[in-house]
Formats: sequence, structure tokens, C-alpha cells
Amino acid sequence: MVHINQVEFENFKSFGGTVTIPLEEGFTVVTGPNGSGKSNILDGVLFCLGLASSRGMRAERLPDLINTSKVKEGKSAETSVAVKFDISDWSPREDIKNFEIEEEELSFAEGQKEWIVARKLRLMPGGSYASTYTSDGKSCTLQQIQKLLRDIRVDPEGSNVVMQGDVTRIVSMTNKERRNLIDELAGVALFDSRIEQTHAKLNDVYERQERCEILKNELEANKFKLEKECQKAKKYKELKNQLNDLNEVKKVFQYNHQLTKLEDINKRELDFKNKKNRLHDESSSLQKQIEVLVNASKVIVSELKAKGEDELIQVNSDIGSINTNLRELDRLSALNKSEGIKLKENRDKIAITKRNIEIDKNNLKDFNENTLIQLEEEIKTLTNTHKLSRKKLSEAADESGEFSKKNLKINNDIENLRKIIEPIINKKRIMEEEILENNIQRDEITSQMKFLNEDKKNILQIDSSQLQKVQDNQKKLENLKSNMIHIKSEIDVLERTIDRLGNERLRLEKDLSKVESRKETLNETKGSYALRILLEAGLEGIHGYVAQLGEVKDKYKYALEIAAGNRLGQIVVDDDYVASKAIDILKRKKAGRLTFLPLNRLRKSKNNFSTVRFDRNDSKGYIDKAINLIEFDQVYSDVFNYVFGETKVFSDLEAAKNVQTKTRIVTLSGELLEITGAITGGSKLNRELAFRFGSNEEVDEIGPFKKRLLEINDSILHASNEINEKNINLEDFNANQRKINEYLISFTKEIDLNKKSLNVIENKIQSNSARLKILNEKNSSLKDNLTKVLNNYHPLQRKLADLEYSLKLNHENNQNPSLLTINKDFEGVDFKLEQLIKKRNILLEQKTNIALSQERISNEQKLILLKEKNLVDSIKELAISHQDWITKRNNLKKDLSNLESQKNKLEKDLGVMRRKRDELNSKISNQKQVQNEIILKLDYLSRDLESLCEEKRIENIKLSEYEKSLPSSIQDLNQYPYKNLDELQLAIISLNSSIESLEPVNMLALDELDELEERLNGLVERLEVLSNERSELLLRIETVSTMRQEAFMEAFTEVDKHFREIFAVLSDGDGFLQLENKSSPLDGGLTLVAHPKGKNVRRLASMSGGEKSLTALSFLFALQKYKPSPFYALDEVDSFLDGINVERLSKLITSQSSNAQFIVVSHRRPMINASMRTIGVAQARGAHTQVIGLPNAA
Repeated sequence: MVHINQVEFENFKSFGGTVTIPLEEGFTVVTGPNGSGKSNILDGVLFCLGLASSRGMRAERLPDLINTSKVKEGKSAETSVAVKFDISDWSPREDIKNFEIEEEELSFAEGQKEWIVARKLRLMPGGSYASTYTSDGKSCTLQQIQKLLRDIRVDPEGSNVVMQGDVTRIVSMTNKERRNLIDELAGVALFDSRIEQTHAKLNDVYERQERCEILKNELEANKFKLEKECQKAKKYKELKNQLNDLNEVKKVFQYNHQLTKLEDINKRELDFKNKKNRLHDESSSLQKQIEVLVNASKVIVSELKAKGEDELIQVNSDIGSINTNLRELDRLSALNKSEGIKLKENRDKIAITKRNIEIDKNNLKDFNENTLIQLEEEIKTLTNTHKLSRKKLSEAADESGEFSKKNLKINNDIENLRKIIEPIINKKRIMEEEILENNIQRDEITSQMKFLNEDKKNILQIDSSQLQKVQDNQKKLENLKSNMIHIKSEIDVLERTIDRLGNERLRLEKDLSKVESRKETLNETKGSYALRILLEAGLEGIHGYVAQLGEVKDKYKYALEIAAGNRLGQIVVDDDYVASKAIDILKRKKAGRLTFLPLNRLRKSKNNFSTVRFDRNDSKGYIDKAINLIEFDQVYSDVFNYVFGETKVFSDLEAAKNVQTKTRIVTLSGELLEITGAITGGSKLNRELAFRFGSNEEVDEIGPFKKRLLEINDSILHASNEINEKNINLEDFNANQRKINEYLISFTKEIDLNKKSLNVIENKIQSNSARLKILNEKNSSLKDNLTKVLNNYHPLQRKLADLEYSLKLNHENNQNPSLLTINKDFEGVDFKLEQLIKKRNILLEQKTNIALSQERISNEQKLILLKEKNLVDSIKELAISHQDWITKRNNLKKDLSNLESQKNKLEKDLGVMRRKRDELNSKISNQKQVQNEIILKLDYLSRDLESLCEEKRIENIKLSEYEKSLPSSIQDLNQYPYKNLDELQLAIISLNSSIESLEPVNMLALDELDELEERLNGLVERLEVLSNERSELLLRIETVSTMRQEAFMEAFTEVDKHFREIFAVLSDGDGFLQLENKSSPLDGGLTLVAHPKGKNVRRLASMSGGEKSLTALSFLFALQKYKPSPFYALDEVDSFLDGINVERLSKLITSQSSNAQFIVVSHRRPMINASMRTIGVAQARGAHTQVIGLPNAA
């Protein structure tokens, strides 16, 4: 485990020079006499690791830590401490994140076994000093050291080091300070920081809301002002409109006169129009006659149609359609003919191929095995003959001498070579056949593998696509699950927040009820209720409490309030009538009693308080008259004179007692000296029961409660809405999750099916690959062997050719007749034998080729059969198509013939009717010509009308000048009371005067009002947004508060559990931690409650010194256990314990020392006996500390 294995001091406190103390894991006790310097060992560790200030190490300032023998005036001095940690068992922490620091981050190297921390303090000659840190010899900062300490579970703010006085400090702590220790463990400060940040944002929102409200109030005030200006502008606009109306009426009068001038022109225009109408009538008459003729023509056309003209048109159309179809059939016929030619060519090609195959097949059948056998017999017979010829040649050669011998030898060599070559040729032929057969099989396998690989590629592409979809959906599913977990966590926090706020609301409502009840009682006592009744009754002439009518500086307030007493709560009214009226109301409504000060009844003061504000008094401690220290309206001078009279204010009681004259005196601290000699004083009065100066309103105690309740209700409502929204989101997420799961199941099934298909294909590919590999290996081997055979064959073949050439040359050079004859016979036999062997070889090769050809022919026959079948199918389809074409063509020709007959018949029947129709059309044409002449006359008349209109236009130009200024709609002039233009003019002058009296007028007020209302609407929307933002921030504060309280309660529960366990071990009793405010634990303190064995339950304050130490130690050990550390340092924590409790404490430390290193400073025997090792400390010469190793306790 991680532990300190060495501490080295150099001139540190009582350690002079360099002192190295080795340490081990487990339980170590440092002991020695008082003042020997044993606690300085722990001080050195704290100094090196930066875990305590100078005062924590019992020094006024850091330079006091340097050994006194090294500190000389005017010279520098320094001290250093190095702590070596064994970190061989260290592993990184996962429960904390790295702290963000500005300096370069330090970390432990992988596999690092030791870590050395050193700190050096250097004192300069001038008295200044500097402190530096190093980590493994590298300079660094305290923050970097603390970061590494946290990594090895040594928290700088933790409780793993307990120094002298820490136990007493726990005892003397307030309950809230004691609770703060658990706050630190739970990280409450982090939550507080977040809450403060949110509060800052909330305050910003409140400020923005306030600014918006202020602006809104200003705009509403401006709106009220603008509305008044708008009323004036509307009146001004109304009079202006009336004036415009009268001006328009004036223009109408002028316009009507001009209209009269145009009446004559209109009469002439009417005459022209009448003439035009007559001509129109004549034209209409002609039009009617034309219409009669047209109708007659239509009757004839109808008769034509009835007798078949439409039918004739339809017939012509049908004939055209049939001709089109026939042309289309001709085109199809050409296509079918072309297709038939192609099919015939294919059929011929197939027939030729088939015949060729049959021929090849028949040729293969002609090969006769008997021929080969017969040839073998001939070769055998000829071989015997060849042997006899050779024998004769040999005998003749013996007779012919050297030539014959040479010739014979050559023949023998040739014979021997042929015997060697013949098996080589056979072997070569067999190898070539095998290679050829293997190549055929390899091609087939390669073709299969090509198709298999394509299938595999397609499946893999589909799989890849499906797999990508699966991965995408799985990613979506993971995101959904993550979001759902996050939302559920948020809902859980919100629900817990609602529960917490609900409990707080109940508590606040109870408190509010109590405060309201108390305040109501207080108001009745103070008269506030009675005054409110009077104000609600509408009684006028009430000025208010005396306290509300004056202002006093803060430093004089208390003294003057004491001097005035209950008179500050009396009511100032105009006169005694108002006072009596008020008393009647109070009696009638039974609202209590009040004292009234009528201004007309108060005794008038002789002094003028506006000029005489103080009387001169040289007495020591004298400040001024009480009435002179108040700022008030001159109207109330008699009131304050009645309240204070001649009361004087002194600084203190001693100064007041020295006054010889009999006068009423009050001191700043509240002592009151009456004229009668009575002196009143003591502690300050309960300010809640007294009236105070400047308090126009009572202290609002209820407001904070109501404000908090509003915030709670707002937060609960907002949280409930958030939960509803998040539940809706959860439902959507669940639906999406189900949908994605369905997709995944579908995709997975498809992928599984594809995998099965892929496995089958893979197996086939592997099988074919294995076969292909075997064939390639066989071919490779055969080719290698064939190469070797050929390498043997070619030299032998060349040698045979050379021998035959030598034999021929020898024969030409030696022409012995008898030998020539014998040799000729031998050569004939030899030639014949050679020819037979060649023929046999050819036959054998043919046999092999026939076998291969048979296999090829079989494959070709299958292909031909497939092509033949396809050809037959195509021919059938073409035949069916041709038959269909013939049927359609015959039907169309038949229909065409019928239609032609029908057409001829219809044309014959319709001839007479067509002639009548043509005559009627001629008459219609003549009538239309007459009509055109009338239209020409109308045209001339129209031109005359145009001339008249031009004249009219000229007159209208004059009229248009008036018409342009006319209103868009001319009203009835009878509604106006003006008979002539003069009366109208007088009315216009009067209106102008009224308009001038209203000026100046802000005519922009209407637009400004619209703009202002638009701004107001925008402000309302902005306020709504700010309100929503405020609700969100309030909810965030409450949520963080819930998490803060839960974190605290989690730490508290664990520490309480550890405290109970540890206290039971140390005292054989019961103990527990108690929160002062369980409903709101962070608002109260923490009490240590203990029940030592055989004693009553006690709180910490009522325990003895030993019990307090034992309880405080239990609490410290409980804090340590909540956040374990690799080492603990305890400095004389057993000093207040008796022997039995020391023994229990040592046993507790021993039991925990297996998991952590304990360094305990103690001089108690039970602690030393329980330790695993002991370090002795003594005081040597020169007041230096000497370290002495003691034997381990037995």
C-alpha cells in the first residue's frame, strides 16, 4: 500500500543538521519526553506537504521553523524537509476528476515506485523569506503537489492529520462549525457555488424585470399623456374634416353650373343616337331574315345528318383508321419477315453445326480398334522380318568387311534408340492428354467460381448495407437509452425536489400562520389595527403616528425613541372634531383604543424652532436638546414639543449625572433621567414592541414568507410541467425504441439468412478452390515431368536423325552389289516398319483425340439442344404472331370493304340534300351583303357622333378642372343648410377660427400612441420571457439544493454509521450524530450525542474532559473512515484519556493499520505497547532533537 517510508530534516525546528528517519507501513509510535521535539516530526511532514500554516505547526511565522542555531542576524539561513512515499501499489483514482490548474500538470510515471516531495524555506538577510517545492527533484507549485496528493488519496482539506489541539477544537466548535466538517466531505461548497452562480443570474433577471417594469410604468404614464393629446388631435382633425367637407360642397356648386352647359350637347347627341338606333333596327331585321335562312340551312344540315352525313364522316374516319392499322400491320409484317429470316439463318447455322457434330461423331465411330490390333500384328511380323534382314546384312557385312561392320553398328544403334524413344513418346502422349483434361476441368471450375464470387459479392454488399443499417439503428438505440436514463434521472431529481419543496411549503405555511397571528396581536397592542380601521372608514384629517412625522439620524434614534416612549405611537389629527369622530368609530367597531393629538388643542410653543434649534450648554457630554435633533415639518412643532419638552441628550450616564439643573435627560445608550430623580436603564428593549422613527411602514415579516412561498409554488409548478414534458419525451423515446427494435429484428433475420447462403457459397468456393489447387498442382507436376521427358526426348531424336544420316552416307560411299541388295531389302523393311510405327502412333493419337472430341461433342450437343429449343420457342412465337397478323389483316380488309360499300351508298343518298343546302347558303350570303351596306351607313353616323363628342370633350375639359377637386363621392346638397355660396363662405370662416383656437396641436400623437402601445406589448412579452427564465432559474436552484441536501445526507449517514461503530469500540457505549434541524439539515448545526457505558445519554457540552476527547476522537475517526487516506498522523490525541481508553484507542488504530499507515506521537505506555515499531526522540546537546530507535514492542 502507499505509505511514507522516509522523512529527511535539515535544520528544521529542533532538528539541527541533517536527520533522516526511516518509516514503514503499519502502526508506528513516536515517543519521548515533553519538549524533546517528537511533534516536530509531524510538523515537518505537514510543512513539506503544505498541509498546515505556520500557526498550525506552532510557529508565529514560517522563518521560526528554521533551527535557531542557524539563524544569525544579517545572514541568510534555510531549512528543508523531504518526504519519500512508496507508491509501488498505487493505481489512479477514478472517483475524482483532475483539477484544472494553470501550471504544467505533474503526474506519476508508469511503473514509478517512489515519489519524493521536498520543501525548502530560505530566510534572506533583510528578514524576507521564500518557500519552494520540488517533486522528484523538479520544481513545482503547492497546487501541483496537492493534485498529486489527491491522486494518492491524501486530501489537503481532509482529516488524516490530527495535531495537538484538534481534539479540543472539535469540542469547542459550535454545532454549525462541526456540521461544516461534513459539508467539506460532501462537497457542499461546489453545490453552493452553483447555487450562487444561479442566484447571480436570477438577480440579473430580477434587475432586468425591474428595469422593464420601470420602463413599462414610464410608458404607461406617457400613454396617459398621449391619450389626452390624442383627444385634442381628434377634435382638431374633426374640425378640419368639417372644413374640408364645406370646401368640397363649394366645389360641387361650381361643378353643377358647368354641367348645365353640357345639356345642349347631350340633346344633339341624343338625336344622333336615335338615327343610329333606327339603322340598328334595320340591321336587326335583316339579321332576323338571315337567321331564318340559317335555321332552314340547319334543318337541311340536320336532315343530312339524319340521313347519314355524320355517319359518312364517321365512315371516312374509320376508313382512315383502318388504313393506318393496315400500314402498321405491313410494318409488323416486314419486322416479322426480317425476324423469320434471322431465325431461318440461325436454324441453318444450328443445322450445319448439328451436321458437323454428327459428322465428327460418325467419324469418331469409324475409328476401328481392329485396325490398330491388325497394325500391331503387322508391326510384330515386320519386326521379325526386320531382324532376319539385319541378320543377313550382318552376314553380308562380315563378308564385305569394314563397311558392313560400320553399317551394322549404325543399324543396331538406330534400333536401340527407337526402343528407348518409343516409351518416351507414349509417356509424352499420356501426359499431354492428362494436361488437356485437367485444363478442361479447371476452366469449368473457374467458371463456377466466377458465378459463386459474384453471388458472394452481392450478398456481402447486401450484408454491408444491412449491417450499416443495424449499426445506425443500434447507435440510435444507445442514444435513446442514454437519453431515457438521463431524462429518468432528471425526473427523479425533479420529483425529489417537489417533495422537498412540498415539505418546506408546509413548514413555511405553519410559520407564516404563527407570524401572522403574532403580528395581529402585536398590531392590536400597538394600535395599528385601530388606525387601519379608521383609514378604511374614510375619515379625513388623520396625519399618522408621531414616529412617522419626523426624521432622526441613526446614532440618535435609540435615545429619542426611549425619551418619547409610547407617545411615538399616538395619532396626530387636524382637530378635536376628527379625534371625537375617530373615537366614535373605534367604539362602534370595537377596534381598541388610541391616543389622539389634535393640532388645535396642543399648547403652542413659545420658541420658534425654525430659528432656535439648540440652547447653548457647555456641560461635558452634552449633545443637544432632543427636539433639535429631529427634522420635521413646522406644522408639527407643537407635537414634538409635547412629546419631548425640554428633554436633553447626553453622550453617556456619567456626563448626565454631573448636570446640576433639574431637567429631563436621555443618553445615547438609552438611560433616562427624569426630573423627579428616577433613573431608568439596563439592556435594550425589545425593538419589535416599540415604535421607531422613520418607519412609515411596519417591518414586513410576512413578506419574505410569502415571497418564498410564491417561489416554491412557482418552482413546483415549473417542475411539474418539466416532468410532464419529460414524460411525453419518454413516451416518444419508448415508441421510437420499439420501432428501432422491430427494425433490428427484421434486419437481423435477413442478415442470418444471408449468412447461411454465404456459408453455402463459401463452402462451394473452398471446395472448388481445393479442387483447383489440386488440378494446378497436378498440371504443374505434369508440366515439370513433361519438360523432363522432352529434355530426354529431343537429344535422342537428334541422335537418331544423325545415325540415319550416317547410315545413308555410309551406304552412298560403299556400293557393293550384293551388300547393296541385302541392305536395300533391309532398308525397305526398316522403312516399312518405321511407317507402320508412325501409323500406329497416329492411330493412338487419333484415339486420344477421339476421346477428347467425344467429350467436346457431348457439350456442344447440349448447347445445340438448348439453342434449338430456344429457336423452336422463337419460331412458335413468330408463328403465333404471324397468324395473329394474318387474322388482324383479314379482319381489317373485310371491315374496309364494308366501309367502302357503305360510303358509296351514303354519298349517293345525300346528293340532292346537299344541293338544297348550297342554295340556302347563297341566299344567306346575299342578305349579309345588304346588312353590310347598313353597317357602312352606321359607320358614317358614328363619325358624326365622334365630331359631336369632340365638341363635348372640349366643354368637359372645363368641367374636369372642377371635377378634379370634387370629392370621391358627391353627397346630397340638400343635407346642408346653405342656400347660396355666400352663406357657405361665412361658415368656412367660422370653422377656421375654431381650428386656430386649438393650435398648437400634436398631430403625431396618434402615431406616437400606436408606437408606444407596440413598445408596451413588446415589454409585456419581454416580461413574460423573463418570468419564464426566472421560473427556470428558481427550479434550477431548487434542484441543486435537493442534490446538495442529498449529498450532505449521504455523507452524514455514512459518518454517523462510522461514528456509532467507532464510539462503540472506544467506549463500549452508544453514540450518534444528531442534526439540529432534520427538515433542513444545512440550516442547523450538528451535535455529538454519546451514551458511555453505565452513564446517562449526554451531549458534548455536558461531558467530562475524557469523555469529550473520546467522543471527539470517534468523530474524527469517523470523518477519516468516510474518506480513507493511505497514512494518518496523530499528535498526542490520547493525552486526555485514561489508561483503559488509551488501550482501546490503540487497538482501534492497530485494527486499521493493516489498510493504512499510522504515525502516532504519544508517551502513553498502552499506545507504545500496541505499536508495530517505536521511534524514540530525546533532547541532545545544544537543544537539538536526537532520534533513537527503540526495539519493537513484544
